[in-house]
Amino acid sequence: MKILVYGAGVIGGQLVHALSVAGNDVTVIARGGWADTLRSEGLRIHHYIQRRDTVDHPRVLEAPDAEPYDIVFAVMQYRQMEKILPDLAHISSPVVVLTGNNLSATEMEDHILTNSPAPKTVLFGFGSTAGTRENGRLTTVHTGDGMLTVGKLREDVPEPVKEIIDAAFSGSRLSLRYCDNMDAWLRYHAAFILPVVYLCYKTGCDLRKSTKEDRKLLLDAASDAYRLLMALGHPVRPEGDERSFEPGPVNMMVKLVIYLMSRTRLGAMCTTEHCRHAPGEMEDLDLAFMAIRQQMPDFPMPHFDRLRSMMPSWDRIRELYVK
Repeated sequence: MKILVYGAGVIGGQLVHALSVAGNDVTVIARGGWADTLRSEGLRIHHYIQRRDTVDHPRVLEAPDAEPYDIVFAVMQYRQMEKILPDLAHISSPVVVLTGNNLSATEMEDHILTNSPAPKTVLFGFGSTAGTRENGRLTTVHTGDGMLTVGKLREDVPEPVKEIIDAAFSGSRLSLRYCDNMDAWLRYHAAFILPVVYLCYKTGCDLRKSTKEDRKLLLDAASDAYRLLMALGHPVRPEGDERSFEPGPVNMMVKLVIYLMSRTRLGAMCTTEHCRHAPGEMEDLDLAFMAIRQQMPDFPMPHFDRLRSMMPSWDRIRELYVK
């Protein structure tokens, strides 16, 4: 299959690797020095958990071409995704998957469908891969060849489209999970991630400085955000995820993950590194969630508000982390 991946950072790069392993004809859109590195050295990835290195050689472009593709994966930061919507509308492909944090999914889908010269199926996805990019290579944290949750905004993925996506990753070890309501999935993901973001910035992007009380506040803040979304009528996705905040084995596992996140290099790669290098995306996500709150402005969120108030202002965060 011919597949275009728009963006080759950590998540996009891991997708390129999985698609290449599956034997697809993969093209990447990258720019500047990173594009030069990909052309001259290939896509070099150190897989942190697996302790192995791979090199893939996708075709590299700096702008979309007129070639038809079976699928397009757009893997960009939230703020950057809006800038490439015209490209995504006009690329010749029946399936476009916008991958990453997104609280403007409905508007982005409308833009693509309204401006596309041919029918398209627009999906939204999230790649559960973390890591860093430095010294001309990626270091990624994942299981298998990664995991991708994908779906339409508020309905099941049509079977013919699902068959295309399944075929794209057949032969790789990437785990595909389909969701019937990615709009809700992305909202609940933001509800859990934002308290992590607030704690990261509170501790100067060093979660080792967090206390037991900080970590409890993080979980209580996420619970506040989940309760808001449920009150607004958004179905919990993944189903049953609200058990993360109820006494029981799921809650115990979540607490353990938060503890390890705050104490290990692996945790830092999954959380603080992204906050350090993408403060603009974190600010956009925060502002978008605060806009959601305005639909029910009197809903009590004491833990969420307390944790959010403990981080520096976004102006100060930009001074500290925007290069």
